[in-house]
Amino acid sequence: MEVKQDETYLQAIDCVPPPYHGMLASLPEGHDIEEVRLRAGRPPTVKRLGGERETGLPPVSAELLRDILSRAARYSVHSYADSLRHGFLTLAGGHRLGVCGTAVMENGEVSGIRGISSLNLRVARQIEEAGSEIAPLENGKPCSMLLLAPPGLGKTTLLRELARRVSDSGLSVAVADERCEIAALSSGRPQFEVGACTDVIEGCGKKEAAMMLLKTMSPALLVVDEITAPEDVEAVALCAHCGVSVLASAHARDLEDLRKRALYRTLLKLGLFERAVVISLEDGRRKYQIETL
Repeated sequence: MEVKQDETYLQAIDCVPPPYHGMLASLPEGHDIEEVRLRAGRPPTVKRLGGERETGLPPVSAELLRDILSRAARYSVHSYADSLRHGFLTLAGGHRLGVCGTAVMENGEVSGIRGISSLNLRVARQIEEAGSEIAPLENGKPCSMLLLAPPGLGKTTLLRELARRVSDSGLSVAVADERCEIAALSSGRPQFEVGACTDVIEGCGKKEAAMMLLKTMSPALLVVDEITAPEDVEAVALCAHCGVSVLASAHARDLEDLRKRALYRTLLKLGLFERAVVISLEDGRRKYQIETL
């Protein structure tokens, strides 16, 4: 019996060549697959909200991994060198291909990855009901919120949805989309719904994007994903000095985990964020806990 898959999942696995594309497309749980993991010498696995499992498909070869990366990079891997040195490549539709292997070092920094050992296809989905219990506005003004969760629990999905709701309320929203995952522009148009009053700069660092957006677009809310470096904290500091609300995310299990790290202690000292939203998994469903900062 033929399995009908959703278009989002099929778009995410478009870079996988036959016959593996057909085998992955036939998986019955494709509508809620969040990641497809491909490791040299091992059968493909899929990750859903409940965890990762083997598919029972034939083991993946190193040649297949190289072919997938080439197809994902449109047979011009060198054109994606800057992204690949950070270990990923953004695909059409905002999906992401994570890359592991042997790092190539130049002047003490990673310049690329060779000898590909595994790939991770992350499926980007728009879930408009995500965080429906969270009020992104207070007295007509966007709340500055920090979304917290370990990887894979839907920080970007919730970030996108909260930004859309603020934008559709008539307030100007600016998105610093460093990894091209929040809006996923194609020919200048977002492939995700990010709201009627949203402007996007993608593909550059958060600090540089924030400076441009604050100077030119006069946003009520600036949206940035995954604060991971001092330069990202500087982007938030710019907003604090300008009186602009910020919606951002960070890798942490909860507030206690967040405060253990020097980078995030510096972030919190800015005093910009009013709330934290902690995302966790409970009984197979995402739970959102709102904390006052």
